[in-house]
Amino acid sequence: MPYLKQGNNFLYDSTTNDIIGIKDADGGEMYFSIMRNEPTYATTTTAVSIVAPAATFTTLTYEDSSGSVRLVSAGIHSLTNAVAQNKLVSVTWAGGTGVNGLYTVTDVSAATTKITINYPHAAGLGTPTVTVVGNDITLASVTIPANAIKPGMELEIDALFAMTGSTNNKIFKVNIGDAGWYSQTVAASNVSLSVDKQAWANTATTLVSNALAAPGHGASTGANVTMTPTGGFGIAQTFAITGQIATADEFITLEAWNLKITST
Repeated sequence: MPYLKQGNNFLYDSTTNDIIGIKDADGGEMYFSIMRNEPTYATTTTAVSIVAPAATFTTLTYEDSSGSVRLVSAGIHSLTNAVAQNKLVSVTWAGGTGVNGLYTVTDVSAATTKITINYPHAAGLGTPTVTVVGNDITLASVTIPANAIKPGMELEIDALFAMTGSTNNKIFKVNIGDAGWYSQTVAASNVSLSVDKQAWANTATTLVSNALAAPGHGASTGANVTMTPTGGFGIAQTFAITGQIATADEFITLEAWNLKITST
């Protein structure tokens, strides 16, 4: 129900306290059209292309390679420059000043136990770890502010991927907080994937969407999924797109993506 606040002539909604209209000097009331609100978080201009070394590339140290960090392991990485060079690996650091992130591969050694990345060498960076095959790597993420999602709102994700064409699995996921929105295993020599999924906030804590492995519109043998991120939408939630590679010396590329949150 509309009401007036003392000292102005705006009409407010008694439930939301939003301005919904105005009362003019002759006592008439005019209500504003409710526009659809479409904040969009998008990364569409820069592709993100990842590789993952073999599971043997562990227990790392690092050394100087012409001013850049060269990661060193006793185990082989099974990468080649033909595939890995200029793509990204995920590196985390413990116990030092190293910054976690995705770093471009500039060279992989012929001895197959060293990877050089575009990170300046310095003492005290700590102990590095590279995300190896069989683990999720974050390709893109954005924070959805607290209370940005309310009951009745629609969410839509569009994402375009490329990948090595082989029968080895690649797994693509989209999560909101700790809740899965999309998860699909792709093999059978596919080299591209387009994802277009919608979800609706049916309560203050849950979203509903089509089957987890369905990349977009149409029928599915899988049931609809209810997502309940821990803490609900009253707190900030991280939206994330991840990729997982099963076999070393293959790649995944996130070509473009966007997230839309639309009020009803």
